[in-house]
Amino acid sequence: MLSPVIKKLLETKLGKDIRYSSDIEHLSFDIEKHTGQRIGVNTIKRLLGLIEGVKEPRLYTLDTIARYLDHKNWDELLESLDQSGNSSFSTIEEIDIQTLNAGDKIRFTYSPDRVVTVEYIESNKFTVIDRLNSKLLPDDLIEVNHFVLNYPLIISNVIRNNVSMGKFTAGKISGITSLSIL
Repeated sequence: MLSPVIKKLLETKLGKDIRYSSDIEHLSFDIEKHTGQRIGVNTIKRLLGLIEGVKEPRLYTLDTIARYLDHKNWDELLESLDQSGNSSFSTIEEIDIQTLNAGDKIRFTYSPDRVVTVEYIESNKFTVIDRLNSKLLPDDLIEVNHFVLNYPLIISNVIRNNVSMGKFTAGKISGITSLSIL
């Protein structure tokens, strides 16, 4: 399912709330009109969680949505959501890393069925202490600038066994679905 943040971006671009089948048909038409690429009505319904479907949509579909929202591709769209100065963050639950103390623990979830618990070390660095169904592993060191509910969690670096694994994005599609300090 798409995160509420992406849904809101779609509604803003479309110029109306997406509530009814006719709204989804209008969105499908508008996407094709602006991008030259078609996303079917049922695919959009699946992405919005209105009907059951695959948990991971095709990259082509996500890239098409990103292009509709005036981005080059899905990754660029996600990067645009990771801007620390984004004023819309103030209206959404977030954890201010600057207020954390060493040893504080954060648990976050994202679809499908991922649960990760991390412990704050210092300077935006966390250690993964527990995870369920995530590619992150216990003892991974991760660097995170901020945790914001409904936004993807962009981890700028994962260090595993003293080796940099590079960037990792959790909740690419759904965003972070729950967030708490333990």
